[in-house]
Amino acid sequence: MNALAQDLDSQRRLSLTELLHVLDSLTATRALLIEDARKGVPDGERKVMLNLEEAEVLRVLGDTGGPKWRSFLGI
Repeated sequence: MNALAQDLDSQRRLSLTELLHVLDSLTATRALLIEDARKGVPDGERKVMLNLEEAEVLRVLGDTGGPKWRSFLGI
């Protein structure tokens, strides 16, 4: 994240609560699919799948991240 940061605020590490909020939001919109809990598998080891087209992800990251992100993504 630090390599892509454009300002001081974006270098701040998110708290566990903030990260869980992001995960919950992405799951609620079906942008992320999380494997159902299996017996004996801790929550932190469940599989996660991005449920978006690669081109759409690149477009959004490029549009919102500015020139530094577009350069990093090669778009």
